[in-house]
Amino acid sequence: MFNQITIIGTGLIGGSFALALKAAGFGGKIVGCDRRAVVDRARSMRAIDSGTEDPVEAVAGSDLIVLATPVGGIIDLIERIGPVAPPDALITDVGSTKKEILERARSVFGDKAAQHFIGGHPMAGKEHSGLENAEAKLFLNAVWLLVPQAGQSTDRGKIKDYCELLERIGVRILKMDAERHDQMCAWTSHLPQMIATALAATLVEELGDNPDVHAIGGRALREMTRIASSPYSMWRDIAHTNTANIESVLSKLEQRLVHIRENLRTPALREEFDHANRFELVTRDVAATVLVLPGWQNSGPRHWQTLWEQQNPIFLRVQQRDWEFPHRDWWLERITAEVKQSPPPIVFAAHSLGCIALAHWCKASPAEVHKIKGALLVAPADVDGKDAPKQLKDFSPVPRDLLPFPTIVVASSTDPYLTIARAREFARSWGSRFVDIGAAGHINGESGLGDWPEGKRLLRHLVEGE
Repeated sequence: MFNQITIIGTGLIGGSFALALKAAGFGGKIVGCDRRAVVDRARSMRAIDSGTEDPVEAVAGSDLIVLATPVGGIIDLIERIGPVAPPDALITDVGSTKKEILERARSVFGDKAAQHFIGGHPMAGKEHSGLENAEAKLFLNAVWLLVPQAGQSTDRGKIKDYCELLERIGVRILKMDAERHDQMCAWTSHLPQMIATALAATLVEELGDNPDVHAIGGRALREMTRIASSPYSMWRDIAHTNTANIESVLSKLEQRLVHIRENLRTPALREEFDHANRFELVTRDVAATVLVLPGWQNSGPRHWQTLWEQQNPIFLRVQQRDWEFPHRDWWLERITAEVKQSPPPIVFAAHSLGCIALAHWCKASPAEVHKIKGALLVAPADVDGKDAPKQLKDFSPVPRDLLPFPTIVVASSTDPYLTIARAREFARSWGSRFVDIGAAGHINGESGLGDWPEGKRLLRHLVEGE
């Protein structure tokens, strides 16, 4: 693990990262680098242990270096500190665009770039920047995008250590390449900012200081203009380094607005609202924190659990130490840890052995059970059966206690590992609603369900308390 971490740029993101590390129990030294007044304040907040205004001085002796300045500063810092950083140090960043940053890393480190640099981008922040707005919980349950380079592994060495460090502060890691990152962020982050800026600027130009605006402007207007106060100093670099993608999404939005303007009195307007409502239905699926409990050997790429996670970054898979030889107590401790650090309400989406693990967890009467709103229990594993794999015997016998929150047991008439009668027994014991979806095998990737829309509806019933 890391002994010394340098954070260059101790504003909102860098300062919050330092506070989060301290809160998570990081015992090494944290060095901050920023203007003297900012460094002094960061030390007084106990976010950092020491600080300096000189980036070259700041990186000396560090094995992890985090560049937390605006994108233009990150690009310049890679050039400046890359040649003088400790040879075994890992350098990463928190920039909102990635293509130009990774190109600069490759130009500095050459064919060794994958050993020294990995791109990163926490999807967290506030409309007001600065260290004074930093907080240790800023990243809790947030997605942290990692942008590996070609051939770069995140499963070994310092990058693996960095991923584990991020998990300790409560983030959810999502990996994607630089091109997709910049395209996705253009839609999900950069476009909303430009819309808010344009709307607020138009309101100022058209209505000025008219007090009626504040008197009648409701929640919709406040939400639409909230991020308009974000600083130009940050967005200038984003616009300069992601110009083509931002131009593309703005152009598509312009076309949509023209279409709406030209159809204000035609049925086509209703079609636009119908399209928009479909997006709203997707967002309702993640109105709670969803903890995913896979079955034995984990869920593969075609499994509905995996597809749900890809569609909803707020979904979090609760990992097992060894998916081939699962260890019950270790997994239960991990469930407890994830529940503790996740904001309520929490809903579980469990499959096969994950259902049994959750039943054991509930039997242990954890103090955190009050945070749970419900659980979707799909194709529970019959670990007591005579044909159950020996690797699952650690989870036998199946708890038969009433579960302390609403649950739905989903079973298939053609499940090779669980008879429909046995599934009904489990549902009765647990006090669960029972759903028979017919001939669907083990309700897994091989069942051909895709992202399983019916399962999404059942999960939404639990989220909404229906």
